Amino acid sequence: MPRQKRLPKDHDLQFQQTLGQLIRERRKPTSNQDDFADQVGVYRSHMGLIEQGKLDLRLSTLLALSDALQVPLSDLLRQVEERLKETDRS
Repeated sequence: MPRQKRLPKDHDLQFQQTLGQLIRERRKPTSNQDDFADQVGVYRSHMGLIEQGKLDLRLSTLLALSDALQVPLSDLLRQVEERLKETDRS
């Protein structure tokens, strides 16, 4: 029997959207989306989907994003989790 595709849960979607917002905020002061996408090694349209929170990212892409932002991946993920906790409280 073929495996069924895993559908994202609400928490997964919130995480993706929050991560995308954080990436956009950190990128904007220093780079436009097209140049940043080149740094990361993805197409600009792909970067747009990432920043909109519409993609479930691979670990390799997350690592490339954190490198381009010059932020350790652990810090980036911690910031996303903190924002999600703030959202839950309100």
